[in-house]
Amino acid sequence: MPVEDLDKILRLQHAIFTQVGANVDYLQVLSALCEMAEHLLPNSVATVMLQDQQTGLLNVLVAPSVPQPGIDALKGLEPGPGGGSCGNAVLRNEPVFVADTYIDPRWQNLRQIAYDFNLCSCWSMPVRDSHGKPIGSFALSSFEHRSPSPFHARLLDVGAAIVNIVLAKQFQEQALEEQRKKLIRALEFDSLTGLPNQSKLKMVLAGTIAEQSLLLINLDNFRFINTAYGPVFGDRYLCEVANCLRQQLPDATMYRINADEFALHYQGRADLQQQIEGLRDYLFRHPLQIDEQSFNITFTAGGACSRRGVMGHAIQAMSQAKARGKNRYHIYIAEQDEPDQADRLEYIRWNGMLHTALNEGRVKPFFQGVRGNQCGEIVAYEALVRLEADGEIYSPFKFLQAARLSGLLPTISRLMIDKGLAKISGTQLTLSLNITEDDLAQEYLEQYLTEKTAQYDVAPNQVVLEILEGVSSDGKKNHITQLGRIKALGYKLAIDDFGTEYSNFERILELDVDYLKIDAKYIKNIDSDKNSYEIARAIVFFAHNAGIKTVAEFVHNEAVQRVVEELGIDYSQGYLFSEPAPDLI
Repeated sequence: MPVEDLDKILRLQHAIFTQVGANVDYLQVLSALCEMAEHLLPNSVATVMLQDQQTGLLNVLVAPSVPQPGIDALKGLEPGPGGGSCGNAVLRNEPVFVADTYIDPRWQNLRQIAYDFNLCSCWSMPVRDSHGKPIGSFALSSFEHRSPSPFHARLLDVGAAIVNIVLAKQFQEQALEEQRKKLIRALEFDSLTGLPNQSKLKMVLAGTIAEQSLLLINLDNFRFINTAYGPVFGDRYLCEVANCLRQQLPDATMYRINADEFALHYQGRADLQQQIEGLRDYLFRHPLQIDEQSFNITFTAGGACSRRGVMGHAIQAMSQAKARGKNRYHIYIAEQDEPDQADRLEYIRWNGMLHTALNEGRVKPFFQGVRGNQCGEIVAYEALVRLEADGEIYSPFKFLQAARLSGLLPTISRLMIDKGLAKISGTQLTLSLNITEDDLAQEYLEQYLTEKTAQYDVAPNQVVLEILEGVSSDGKKNHITQLGRIKALGYKLAIDDFGTEYSNFERILELDVDYLKIDAKYIKNIDSDKNSYEIARAIVFFAHNAGIKTVAEFVHNEAVQRVVEELGIDYSQGYLFSEPAPDLI
């Protein structure tokens, strides 16, 4: 091939790839390729056809010099023996050069098109994907009966290769765009219900400066549905509830923001009380029907209307509603519900300190000895959480509320279990650990205790789990069941601060409690306060008859200890015998 012909092809390649490098639209690039090829073959038109992956038919992708009727005539071209140069090139996956379209049998199905548009000859080169499979064609059609010269055959080959590169780049960009859209959807939409999620809601709220209303709805007892019927049915249940909410609250944009919690967002000020009561009335009269089973749905709700901070206000309202029990609701009222600024700043301060201390390993257990009153020696220890900051040691009185509001209590409990069991590893000592309702709600204790006692070679009967009296007295059924399973594994159970408010003796017997720790307020003045003495005496009487050991908390002087021993209390805990320290005595 003459040097000047090669130079023409090189200039064409350079011009096209310059456009590709500049991210010119791919259809523009292919149109430019066709126009350059037409310039190199006067009295011709160039086309790029692409095969539909669903139907297998060919359609014109670009043909800048072909009139629209011609493009329409080629629409839906079926690859086959009579399908013209392009149909045969795709069918055979090889170049097809037809010098006379009027008589060549390969053009028998397109003969009228050849006559109508004076296409005397047509040379087509298959465009292949990365696996060598034909996906389209690049063709030059001449208004003269002729065969391609070596230069034009080379031009077609180079042109088809360029089309392949441009399309591959475009397909890759389309795939990346689809993936990006899927990722965005996964980040902003709930995969189960198809509803936008909490992230999407926060974006919408942040972008709204006008007054808006937000209603949070938490389904009551959804955990029981999941447990009784299984997670697959639970998913169907949630989808049906979502559909019901859409129908009954059509003026709101709905979001799924948690497993069993939905948010309804209104532009402007909505009558949230009316929305809630209307929904409650409908659900009362129309049980949810799934597989011929009826479910009476109740919910707890919190709502707020404001220009700024509506999410925080609605969450605060939800907390107030939950504090009153299930099937309740509360609408935020700033004058009543706005927390004291000083309290808020104090929470922010301690929340920050707590997170930093946890990350830096400055939340740790201190150990206070428990004296056996029969042997007169320290026989056990309680692990008490402490926070170290700026050379000071802080008790949980300072940071416990921040930990509760931030959801960090289970994190602290895990830390105390790990470090506490490590401390008594290799000893026969008993260690008491405080457990909260938040720990029971997360249902991790059985597995975590099993792992840690095995790791540190500590027997389960060396571990006493202390729960507050309220957990045992008014605990959720699931919590009580958990405690029963933990007890069955060999761990001991103690009721902390007993006598403070509930004193549910029946529940204590049901739990098979090992220890009752008599609340400090009855012990600290037991030597001089008759009421304290009588209450402590009654607790000891009950405990001994039930075979439960008793522990006196806040034993701080000899006078108190004498009364404790007179009452037959089994153990004493307090500064008289042991102050909390980072190491065992």
